[in-house]
Amino acid sequence: MEHPLKNFCKTYRLETVVISNPGTSYSSAKSYVRTTEVYHLGNEKEYFKYHVLVVDFNFSNDDNSMGKLLKQISYLFDELEVSVDQHGNIVKIDNLNALRLRWIATVTKLSENHEGDAINQYFSQISSLLEDENKLIDFLSKDHMFGLLFNGLLQSFDEPKKRITPEGFTEITHPVKNGNTVTLTISPENLDSTDVEHFRGLFVFKEGHHEEGFTEIIKDNTHLKHSLLWIG
Repeated sequence: MEHPLKNFCKTYRLETVVISNPGTSYSSAKSYVRTTEVYHLGNEKEYFKYHVLVVDFNFSNDDNSMGKLLKQISYLFDELEVSVDQHGNIVKIDNLNALRLRWIATVTKLSENHEGDAINQYFSQISSLLEDENKLIDFLSKDHMFGLLFNGLLQSFDEPKKRITPEGFTEITHPVKNGNTVTLTISPENLDSTDVEHFRGLFVFKEGHHEEGFTEIIKDNTHLKHSLLWIG
């Protein structure tokens, strides 16, 4: 499979929907939408180089103090330069030092209007991420960040593939090719040994385009839906 992001500037709509206490009378939902441009900068040895730019944020709860805080923190990751392997895994953050400097300035500004143990702990967690590139790569590769774009599934295969997830269950990816369209359906195995109640995923590649993707997972009384749509 040709790398779906190669040689193009592509624009995607990324959305995460968080449903708390699903199936109850006090269920609530929040959505986080980002419009993201992805630029291919060329290749370096065996890696693809990308510039990832978030050009628009739309958070459903940005009218309250915590929502505004999360949105401001999200701006830290609105511009990334990454190296990606042939399977679509992020292997290096090329602008890591710039992110660290930006975070120092962000904390200084946010600390003027936000305080408390919970806020300080949140700041500390992000500072810890930025000090460890491998942890940062893991974080950015999660579905609520950029995992639907860079997910390690961009490899050509004819038989189902298996891999272990951070939650402890096994993902089974089934490829189906129909003309110029490749559809990957993802189902779980061994859910009983984890706290995950439900999981499924779907990715569609058409004529070399990473066209759409979707994953959902239910655990800890939370229903998470992550989606990607190529919009230009």
